[in-house]
Amino acid sequence: MIGSSLRRHAVSARYGSRRALVLTVRLMQVKPSPTPAQPSKTPLAPKVVVKVPETPQQPPKDVKVKVQENNANPKNKKKFSFTGFLFKTFLVSSALYGATLYAATKNDTVMDFVIDKQLPYYEELIDIIENGSVDDLKKKWDSVSSNVQLPSKEKIEEITYKLEQQGEHLIEKTKKKFGGSHPQRESAKASGYITPTEQLQRPVEIETVSNVTEKLPQITLKEGPKSFADDTVKATILSFNELISLIDASSIGPQKDVLIKSINENINNLSAKLSSLNSSFEEELQAKLKKSQTELLSSYTQKELELTQNLLDQYNYEKTELDKKYLAKLSKEVDAAKEAISQAAVNATSMVRVEQTKRFEKMVKDKIDTERNGRLQNLENVNSRLEELEAFALSLENQITASSSKTLIQRSLSNVKSLLFNTKEETQAKLFKPYVQELEKSSSKADDEVISLALAELKPLLNGESSQSILTIPQLLTAWEQLTPELRSASLLPPNAGLLGHLASAIFSKLLLPVKGAKPQGKDIESVIGRVEQSLTRGDLDVAVEEVANLKGWTRKLADDWVREGRKRLEAEFLVSLIDTEAKIL
Repeated sequence: MIGSSLRRHAVSARYGSRRALVLTVRLMQVKPSPTPAQPSKTPLAPKVVVKVPETPQQPPKDVKVKVQENNANPKNKKKFSFTGFLFKTFLVSSALYGATLYAATKNDTVMDFVIDKQLPYYEELIDIIENGSVDDLKKKWDSVSSNVQLPSKEKIEEITYKLEQQGEHLIEKTKKKFGGSHPQRESAKASGYITPTEQLQRPVEIETVSNVTEKLPQITLKEGPKSFADDTVKATILSFNELISLIDASSIGPQKDVLIKSINENINNLSAKLSSLNSSFEEELQAKLKKSQTELLSSYTQKELELTQNLLDQYNYEKTELDKKYLAKLSKEVDAAKEAISQAAVNATSMVRVEQTKRFEKMVKDKIDTERNGRLQNLENVNSRLEELEAFALSLENQITASSSKTLIQRSLSNVKSLLFNTKEETQAKLFKPYVQELEKSSSKADDEVISLALAELKPLLNGESSQSILTIPQLLTAWEQLTPELRSASLLPPNAGLLGHLASAIFSKLLLPVKGAKPQGKDIESVIGRVEQSLTRGDLDVAVEEVANLKGWTRKLADDWVREGRKRLEAEFLVSLIDTEAKIL
C-alpha cells in the first residue's frame, strides 16, 4: 500500500511539473504585431503585480485540477513498460517453476528430470512443498516484513516535494531559455512601447514571496561519544532536535550559534560521563565475574577430587566384594565337579556290575530253556489248552450270571409294573419302596449305568409315602371329580372379589350344566372339565395333565396339587418303562 501510494505521488508530481512547464511556455509566447513600424501612442496598461506567498509544496490550482482529471480518466492507450514486462515475465516463470517442483513431488519422472538438471534451490523448495504449512509461511512473512522497513508518510511527502522543486527549477530554466529567443520583444520593451494586442495578451505577473522559515542547526554527537551513547541519550537528543526544528531562527539573531554550541558541548560532556560510567561498571563487573569464576573453579575442582576419591573407594570395595564372591562360587563349582566325577565313577561301576549280572542271568535262562525243551516239550501245549478252558469257563460264568441277573431284574420289574399299572379299585394298597429296593438289589450285579440313574431318579418320588405315594388313574379321576365344584365356583369369581363375590360364585356354580363330550375349541371351564374326564377315562394322563396345567388364575391354583400328583405318576411310568427297555437289551 505504501509503495503504491509513493508511486501515485511521484506520478502526480511528474505530471504537475510537465503541465506547469507547458503552461509557462504558452504564456511566454507573444504573437507579432501586424504594423511594427510605428509605435502605438496608446497609453500603456498599468502593470499588475500580485504578491503570492511561495508554496513550494503545492502546484498551481489549474495544474492540480488537470492532474486529478488525468488520474480519474486515464487514457486508453497504454505505453510499453519494460519494467512491467520484466515483472510479468518473473511472475510467469516463478509460477511455472513452482508448478514443476510440485509435479515432481507427485511424479517420479518429473523428479528424475529435476534431479538430473539440478534446478536451482530445488531441494529447499521441494522440502517446503512437502513439509511446509501455513503457519511456517506466516512466520517467514512476519520475519521478512519485520526486516523490511517501508518508507513513512513523511519520506513520501519529502520525495514529492523534491520532485515538485525540480519541476519548478525546470520551469525557470525554460523561461530563461525562451526569454533570449525574442530580440524584437526585448527592443520593444526597452523603448517603452507595446502594441494593443500585446497589452491584451500580456499575462498577469505573479511575484512570489518566500515563505521558508530559517531553522537552527540540529544537535549532533561527536564520533567518540556517539559510539557509547545509549538509547536514553539518543532519545533526549532527538527530543531536542524536534524542539529546535519548531524554533524560528530569524528571531534569535547571532547568539543562536553560541546557544547550539553550548547545548552540543553539554550533551557531549554528558555522553562522555555516561561512557566513563559504563566503562567503570564494565571493569567492576569483569573483576567480580573473574573472582566468581575463580571461586567456582576452585570449588568445582575440590568437589571433583572428592567425588573421584569416593568413586575410587567404592570401586575398591566393590572389587573386593566381587573377588570374595567369585572365590566362593569357584570353590562351590570345584566341589560340585568333584562330587559329579565321583558319582559318575560309582555309576560306571554299577553299570558294569549290572551288565555282568544280566549276562549271567541270560546264560542261566538259556541253560534252563535248553533243559526244558529237551525234557518238558509238551508242557507248553498243556498250558495253552488249560488257558483256553479257563477263558471258556469264565465266559460261561459271565453269561450265566448275566442271565440270572436279567431274570431277577425282570421279576422285580414286573412286580413294580403290576403295582404301578394295576388300576382295579378293590386292589389293596401296597408300598412301592420294598419292590424298588428289590429291583435295585437285582440290578446291582448287572452294573448298568442307565438302570442305576433311573432308580436314583425314582427314589425321590417315593419319599414320604404312607400307604401308596403314587396315585392310580382311577384315584386321580376321583380326585378330579371332587375338585370340579371348586373349579366351577372359582371360574365365576370376578377380579378382586370379596365375600359377596364368593357367595355369588358358589350359588351360580350350582346352576352350571355339565358338558358331555370334548369341545376341541372350547376354553370355558366346563369344556376343560369334560376334556380332562374323557382323557382320564381313556387312560391319556399326559393329555389331562396338559389341559389342567394350561388353566389360569384361581382355577390353576386350586388344581396345583392334582397336577403335581399327575406329573409324579407320569415320571414314574417313564422311569419304569426306561428300566424295562434297558433290561431287555442286557
